[in-house]
Amino acid sequence: MLTNPDPNYFRIDFTDVTINEADGSFEEVSNIMSVESPNSKEWVLRSSASILTSYGMGIIDLQFHSDGNIYILDFKASVGDVFYNPDIPAISQWAQDNGWKIPQPQPNLVKSNKEFWKHFYDTLIIDSDYFDKRYGVRPQLQSVDKKNNKKKNRRS
Repeated sequence: MLTNPDPNYFRIDFTDVTINEADGSFEEVSNIMSVESPNSKEWVLRSSASILTSYGMGIIDLQFHSDGNIYILDFKASVGDVFYNPDIPAISQWAQDNGWKIPQPQPNLVKSNKEFWKHFYDTLIIDSDYFDKRYGVRPQLQSVDKKNNKKKNRRS
């Protein structure tokens, strides 16, 4: 466990060399991949992430895609309670801070623990095509979409 007194502090370590070399930056990972595979515009990296917080350590298996998407493949929580679990908010914050899209758990992972993932979906910490299809657009995003559409219409 961490001894840092800040309850929001976390540290994430990745197993993938490219993610580490780029310090997690989507732009830097894309640059590295364009040099490593100049004939391919699409790429996928797989990495485990160890998330260390004052609550313990969580492990998340992730896929990083060339379009900026991050998919959560597997998850071992540091804390079982959804309302106190710091792992998913930490990886979501890290992803957004480093230019990636909001992480999205695979549908089979969502189905295995719907209540857990629904909480993070409802609070906009994760995205989920599975929940989007099941529940429609989240109310919090409807107002954002309306504002964006008004701006587009004014520009036209």
